[in-house]
Amino acid sequence: MANGFFPEEKISEIRNRANILDVVSDYVRLKKAGRNHKGLCPFHSEKTPSFMVNEEKQIFHCFGCGEGGDVFTFLMKAGHFTFPEAVEELAKRYGIKLIRREPSPLQKKEMTKRETLFRINQLASDYFHELLTQKREGEVGRRYLTQRGVSEEIIREHRLGYATERWDGLVEHLREKKVSLELAWELGLILPKRKVGDSTLREGPRLEATNFYDAFRKRIIFPILDLHQRVVGFGGRLIGEGQPKYINSSESSIYHKGEVLYGLPIAKRYASEKDSLLIVEGYFDLLTLHQYGWKNSVATLGTALTEQHLQTTKRYTKNLIMLFDPDPAGIQATLRTLPLFLEEEVTAKAVFLPKGEDPDTFLRKGSREVFERRLAGAIPLMDFFFEWLIKTHDIKSIDGKVKMAREAMAMIRKIPDKIRKDLYVRTLAERLDIREALLYEMIRPSPKERPPSAEGEKKRLTEANLQKSEEMVIRLMLHHPELIPIVSEEKILEEFESPLLKRLGKELSSLFQIKGRLDLSEALRGLEEGLRGFLSAYAFQETGIEGGKQKRVLKDCIEKIRRRRWKRDETDLLRRIQEVERQKGGKELEALLIQHQELAKKEKGLLKESLRKG
Repeated sequence: MANGFFPEEKISEIRNRANILDVVSDYVRLKKAGRNHKGLCPFHSEKTPSFMVNEEKQIFHCFGCGEGGDVFTFLMKAGHFTFPEAVEELAKRYGIKLIRREPSPLQKKEMTKRETLFRINQLASDYFHELLTQKREGEVGRRYLTQRGVSEEIIREHRLGYATERWDGLVEHLREKKVSLELAWELGLILPKRKVGDSTLREGPRLEATNFYDAFRKRIIFPILDLHQRVVGFGGRLIGEGQPKYINSSESSIYHKGEVLYGLPIAKRYASEKDSLLIVEGYFDLLTLHQYGWKNSVATLGTALTEQHLQTTKRYTKNLIMLFDPDPAGIQATLRTLPLFLEEEVTAKAVFLPKGEDPDTFLRKGSREVFERRLAGAIPLMDFFFEWLIKTHDIKSIDGKVKMAREAMAMIRKIPDKIRKDLYVRTLAERLDIREALLYEMIRPSPKERPPSAEGEKKRLTEANLQKSEEMVIRLMLHHPELIPIVSEEKILEEFESPLLKRLGKELSSLFQIKGRLDLSEALRGLEEGLRGFLSAYAFQETGIEGGKQKRVLKDCIEKIRRRRWKRDETDLLRRIQEVERQKGGKELEALLIQHQELAKKEKGLLKESLRKG
């Protein structure tokens, strides 16, 4: 039922019955701390507890790493469940009977096809594994793996296989199992004998077994599994001379290289335990690392790391160590991933082995202790980027310094964390002997991009105060939902300058209007991950306002926000009036002066009058 469809009322029933304190306590040792419970965060390494659970509100938040959400979110992150799996787990725990929502005929057809594709891949995997481990024909593969130092344990654990030199071995096996050869072709396991240009290839009569041949021949086979232990594709390494040395399954509806990492189903548990994940390029690199005890390792599948890869690995750890080739191409490939790491807020380090070496060859030469030292001395990828810039630019010259500063600041501006960004700017300034203010100027928005109010330190401080007023409105909406109708009536969210707070406010307002109440855990469930952490943090921050005064504080915040907007509008209007006066603009000037008078009236009394009516 992990792929089932659950009615919303069942989700709500589970949310109401579940106790987040009980669920979290299975993973974290919690202690009472006032109205909350506190413990060490399970999602990042820390010595001082910053992970909070509120039983009354049924939410959690870590003030160290920013993770937050409801009981479903916690199970998905801590237990590595999908949302349907988390629903099932909680339903089972609290004795709630789940009813699968009936899928449409099209959904049924798609689900049936997917199940068939997974079955075909599993049949192929079993066939290759049996050839390698049980059959006489597999002796070539067994001898090759022995020469490469691969143990029987690793062969079993990773379900390695062997494809013989036969052209129709797998074709005949699949035919005997009475599966669709067209679907096996779609998976890239077998190929048609007819020319691809033949228009009847797919449109003609059903292809018989004699019209296909095996795609993998005389190769060690590496089954590629998803996080549910299902075979989604295969890699094959040629034994002996020939090209290509490696081939992979073609992408299909169940296999996308940019979403899958080889070895992750095994590595995920060890990545969580060690709070780190090693990333390599080759199948044998991965197998050797696992054999030598580094089971917190995965391999890419002939493609660069993607956003989907990082979003998956972040479930287990945010500390990644790249082990790529030290040649120029390998260095460039590693550096190309840096912007992605920064945007996904992942800590990335790099380890470069001696020229011509990879983890497989290096470890099999008996260099385990040296390898351990290299891992311990892994260089933060941003620091390596700085070193690489120094090597590729003449920083003794003015032009070299300018080029390096531009390239470095283009990368630094992608860092979301303000403290980390400030530290790197400081480091860069010291290395180039340039003032930090000049470097910040390089990433400051141009005048066209800046809001009219972002001029000068005084206005910057006013902006910060405005942000506090907007934050207070959100916190009041969270802790006193009865005030949401006032927020909606005043339409003050439209006047927020913070896009993030505006989106949060609109989500809360929309949910309140639909349900007539505000369920915090439900609100968290419906938010995208980037907003969820902010909302859970605000939920733990009580307003500190005594009873009966909340409405007055809300009105004060609305007034501050609105007055600030009017001041900004007035500044723009006065600037426009000055321009039109210089051009001697007649009727246009008269219209602008009338607008200015109306704005002045509003600022003096209309807002307070409307709030008194509220």
